[in-house]
Amino acid sequence: MQEQHPIDAFDTPAKTDKPDTLETQLRRIEAAKTGSYVKRTEHLDAAGKTLFINRLIREDSPYLLQHAHNPVNWYAWSTEAFTTAQREHKPIFLSIGYSTCHWCHVMEVESFDNVAVATLLNQHFISIKLDREQFPDIDEVYMTGVQIMSGQGGWPMSNFLLADGKPFFGATYFPAAGFTHVLKQVVDAWQHKYAELESSAVQISAAIDRYLSARQPATALSSQLEESMLQALLQREDRSYGGLAGAPKFPQEPLLLLMLDRVRRKRELQTLAFVERALEGMASGGIYDQVAGGFHRYSVDAEWLAPHFEKMLYNQSQLGLVYLQAWQLSQNPWLRRVCEQTLNYVVRDMQIPEGGFYSATDADSEGEEGTFFVWSLAQLEAVLTADEMQLARHVYDISASGNFEGGNILSLRKNLAQLATSSGRTDFYPALDAVLRKLFAAREQRLHPLRDDKLIVAWTGAMVTTLARAAYALANTDWLAAAERAVQLVWSKNVEVSAQGLRCRRIYLDGAVSINGQLEDYVNLVEALLALFDITSKTVYLQQARDIFAAALTEFWDGDSGSFYLSPQQLAGPQLTRSRSATDGATLSAVATALQCLISLQQRSAIIDQANTSLRDDLEPKIHACFTALSGAVNENPMSHPSVLRALARQQRGSIDNIQFAGNGRARLAVRTQARDDTQAQFQITLTLQEGLHVTAPSADTAANDFVPLQIKVAESEAHWQLESCEYPVTADKLQNSDGTSVSIYTGNAVILARFIRTKKSSDALTGSIGFQVRVQLCNDQNCLLPEIANFRC
Repeated sequence: MQEQHPIDAFDTPAKTDKPDTLETQLRRIEAAKTGSYVKRTEHLDAAGKTLFINRLIREDSPYLLQHAHNPVNWYAWSTEAFTTAQREHKPIFLSIGYSTCHWCHVMEVESFDNVAVATLLNQHFISIKLDREQFPDIDEVYMTGVQIMSGQGGWPMSNFLLADGKPFFGATYFPAAGFTHVLKQVVDAWQHKYAELESSAVQISAAIDRYLSARQPATALSSQLEESMLQALLQREDRSYGGLAGAPKFPQEPLLLLMLDRVRRKRELQTLAFVERALEGMASGGIYDQVAGGFHRYSVDAEWLAPHFEKMLYNQSQLGLVYLQAWQLSQNPWLRRVCEQTLNYVVRDMQIPEGGFYSATDADSEGEEGTFFVWSLAQLEAVLTADEMQLARHVYDISASGNFEGGNILSLRKNLAQLATSSGRTDFYPALDAVLRKLFAAREQRLHPLRDDKLIVAWTGAMVTTLARAAYALANTDWLAAAERAVQLVWSKNVEVSAQGLRCRRIYLDGAVSINGQLEDYVNLVEALLALFDITSKTVYLQQARDIFAAALTEFWDGDSGSFYLSPQQLAGPQLTRSRSATDGATLSAVATALQCLISLQQRSAIIDQANTSLRDDLEPKIHACFTALSGAVNENPMSHPSVLRALARQQRGSIDNIQFAGNGRARLAVRTQARDDTQAQFQITLTLQEGLHVTAPSADTAANDFVPLQIKVAESEAHWQLESCEYPVTADKLQNSDGTSVSIYTGNAVILARFIRTKKSSDALTGSIGFQVRVQLCNDQNCLLPEIANFRC
């Protein structure tokens, strides 16, 4: 702890700016919150009381509360802050970060808890602290500005603004000495070159607006976009460690999901090989938590070895889905193992007791990055027996000298299957799991990294979607239960119903909700509800999805451009622009997810009840309008829009999920794996028909020639498997024709067992999955719809 001083010792605006009434008010809030947050400051008196307090104590954001006892006179993002800056004619210092960011903590200690730096800030600036996870729309605006000015971005983000919010300078992390120098330069420029700063701010703000909101001329979306983009990605691959070449290395989930979609549709082997190398590289390295499961945010090196150790919920949802889909295509058991370990980690360690999920865990513990996750050789030997230690040395790259600051980040020495083979053990996997359980139990005794306990609707919604899909594919009822509990909590807490309609609030923390929802909150929740409806057939989920999407259209649809805004209509503080960007970032594009929701609702439009005919009738035109509005930006920069391209493929070529709908929702087709090995597979195909509809049963009867019967066949591109047999329902209803003949039909539920056998063995990884089609023609007593074909790869 630094030398203690009474608060009066500092003749700074941190004290003089705040009347006693404000100081008293803030101290009352501090007293009420004591025990609910960690008071992160070195400035304490002999009794342990904090010497400084600022307006951030009013906030519920864990990130803002980390700074509530800095000597900096922080404001939250608010009208009050900008009004004060205008009244006092001071520049604004805007610092943006998040609670689990390592370098945010470094700058907190070096600069924001530094009295000399705080004195400079308090005398010459109005300082605003913003949690990017609360306001991703504001973060996007100022991050775009920093990237325009410097060519790079990251957190903590440091911006200098005019009183109207326009930025004139921005960067990321500054060490204390460099930050002090920059502050003095800004003060000098403010006092002597204000007109130049003002001119620069206007130009930067205009550039931000052009980048995020400009309408580009509509152009036809080229069918070659996806192919040329993927070819460019293959050229940039790191063939040694997987993923894109270079460092630092991020998982790039939007790109991986597009590549998997491409493989499922077009059977491109080199694309699947790229994905598998990336996934095996991550699963081998330290970016993957070998002990508990789950992924860190990114790796600082090219080998996926040394991560920044924070764990974000969105990485778990996105990578959980990537590994699930890759396993479904390849049947590689290692990919399934990683998926299961990741989702089990989320349900065990990130699930809020009442439902839903925490947002993140920190990189730091005990004041150091990675301490919780790193092992010395002595620590490992103290936990494991000699036999277990021998297995650990065989599997993991561990040594006395270590691979990270003298310690060991657990990483695999080679491919897990190769390690299993070379171990010579028939009990390799059970023995390895026993080692991991012991290491997990020992690690649990350590001081844990900080956990950010806020629920973010967008992130929880994405997690629900992954859990639901994985629960169906892997028959895991615990995951499905966690997914249902999460949406029930969100609907009961974050969704507010009034005479004006529904409104979604973004944050839930300690029993309270806050922050108006962003587009991503609405549409990720819709996608989660639709996933649960598809799997459970509970109509309440479809109704809720319909209602919250209708609210999203009211709040975010831009009828002039034919696309979606990302931010809500009402915001505190200045709004430089209202972004319509559809680019992917660390999370999937909200606009692309909105497109997926439009397509999903349109595919189920016949079962959206009559109260929402206006929504039903609006879906197809909005899909067309949105793709048209995005076409210019996507054609210009397809690499930044993989999620839009994935939505486009679905719109043009149909769905490829294990649960699909025909007749705009009048019929549901659900495929489950019943049994499979390397030579044969059996799938259960359940056809559920709306009351009053039927399909014609397969029959050689000539009376059925006027109808298209139900048919299951291997896809034309499938060269390694053939359909051996189909076991249809034994009993079928009869439909009488006017000439006295009859046709066998199915109504209600029809369950078919399809058996496939392998005809050709190949090293081709894609031969682990089987492509097949189901053809249905839906009829009632008077009419038939056109036949439809559902494509599956299982």
